[in-house]
Amino acid sequence: MVVVFRTRGEDWDKFIDLLRQRRGDIQGAGCTNIWVHRNRKHPEEWMMVQQWPDKETFDRFADGPGPDLDNEAGVRWTDVSTWEEVDL
Repeated sequence: MVVVFRTRGEDWDKFIDLLRQRRGDIQGAGCTNIWVHRNRKHPEEWMMVQQWPDKETFDRFADGPGPDLDNEAGVRWTDVSTWEEVDL
């Protein structure tokens, strides 16, 4: 399952630094991949994509350490959506 997060942020360096420092914690909770993007024309627009094995694993993270990491990174997500993968 893929989770897509979108927001308008203010401190990209702080956000990226925290993700680099805490990536192990996020992956330790079950996340298998993390991709982070910044809009090239509007650098205040950010997107993060995370891959999780299932919704239950992501929900445990979202109900536990997820919000604390968001606060520490200084982000407030404006949109979070979950996407199921389809094998082709």
